[in-house]
Order: sequence, then C-alpha cells, then structure tokens
Amino acid sequence: MAHSYIEAFPGEEEAFRALARCHPGPVTFLVDTYDTYQGVRIAARVLADLRHGPGCAIRLDSGDLDALSRRSRALLDAAGLTDVRIVASGGLDEYGVDRLIRAGASIDVYAVGTKVGVAADAPYLGAAYKLVEYDGRPVMKLSSAKVTAPGRKQVFRRSGRPDVIALAAEEPPDSAQPLLRTVMRRGRRTGAPDHWLDACKRLREDLADLPGSARRIENPEPVRPVRSEALDHLTASVRADIEVRRCPEHRPAPSDVAGPHSATLSVSGH
Repeated sequence: MAHSYIEAFPGEEEAFRALARCHPGPVTFLVDTYDTYQGVRIAARVLADLRHGPGCAIRLDSGDLDALSRRSRALLDAAGLTDVRIVASGGLDEYGVDRLIRAGASIDVYAVGTKVGVAADAPYLGAAYKLVEYDGRPVMKLSSAKVTAPGRKQVFRRSGRPDVIALAAEEPPDSAQPLLRTVMRRGRRTGAPDHWLDACKRLREDLADLPGSARRIENPEPVRPVRSEALDHLTASVRADIEVRRCPEHRPAPSDVAGPHSATLSVSGH
C-alpha cells in the first residue's frame, strides 16, 4: 500500500476497505499519510470489522518510529487487536534498526528497502580476477598493495578462533571445518541446492561464534583470518622464484649450490 493509493480515495477508511475487498488474506494498512494516530484508529476500526484473521498489520513509514510505535501499540491493544502487528519502514538501515531495537520500540517487522537494494556507504562493489595457479604451477602477483598468495586454497573454520587460510591439500587444523566446496562443474550442479533454512542455521551459528566486538553494528572489530605455515612457505618460495627470474644477476653461482638437498627457489618442477 502506497501513500498515493490512499490519496486516490476520499479518505483513509475508504482506501483501507477497498484494499481489504481486493485482498482476501491478511492486510497491512499504511497509517501515516495524514495524521498517524487518527490513521491507526481508522485502521483498528476497519480491522475489527473485517476479522481477516492473524497476520494483519499497520505500517508506520515516517516520523519518530519509536514513539509512534508505542502509542500505536496502545491504541491497537485498547481496541482488542493485540494480534495486529506493527511494521516500520522509511529509509531504515542497520543502524536505525539497531537503535530502535535497543530502545525497545513496539515494532514487529522492519521493512528495509532502499538501503539494502543499494549500498549507501559504498555504492559499488569492486571485484578482481586473480590467477593463483596455472597448469599445476603456483603463481602470484607482486604489484604494490596487490600482492596475492599463490596456489589453490581452502579456508578452515574453527569454533571460537580465527579462520585459517591454507593450501587446498592441507589437513584441517584442530578439527576445523572446510568452507570452500565445489558446487558447479562444467555448468552443472554437483549436488542438491541448499534450503534457505539451512543458510539461516549456518548464519546463526557463524554469528554465535563471533566475539561481541565483531557483532557490533557500529564500529565492529573484524576477526582477521590467519595463514597456514605451508601457505606462507609457498608464498615466500614463489616470490623468490619470481624475483630470480626477473633479475638473473641474483641467481646463485654453481659453486654456491651445496648439493641435491640444498634450498631451491623453483617450485614449478621445471
């Protein structure tokens, strides 16, 4: 229900009843087109007459949502409509929702649109393709501020501890769970798609594992992952190999090579 819909009728009651006639299920009435509290009273009268059953609601779309929700709840309860929910909208983002929840506002549903559809604080998402392995040979980039780690990787999650970025062939550390898995191969799924309830369960579990400082809405402290020792060794080895190939004068002289077990800068087998 939009404000323009209500404005097309002589009054709010006519608009509410027209919507209810066209919509046989639960309805949500927008109550703040003119005077919010009068809109709530009208909505309560119409909802009491209609008896549409559970799921009906009123929507607040502007103003002091905390104060409006509390008084609206009181008006609905006084009319015997304790099961009618209150929906809040109007430019809400995670910060506004957090403030209202902390204040104990009488809001059942937060309707967030614009500031989820577009990122107000970062209006674009940059992505880059980075090659880490070619034909079985680990490769990396050394550009300033764009250094990559070579080789195929796996990310291991450990309860209550930082994630570990490791090489794909490594064993999980401390009974950690691998996060990366193949879901598409040659354009086809490798298994059944996840159910949305499974995704919700994973999200709840992941959030519960984060320290409180990382769960803060404002100024959260990110939990930085750590790298495995094997990945660090490979990164140093590939970097050294690249530097030697770029600067031949830095190659070790034959007399410097002690034998077959001496350190080598090449990891590609050529």
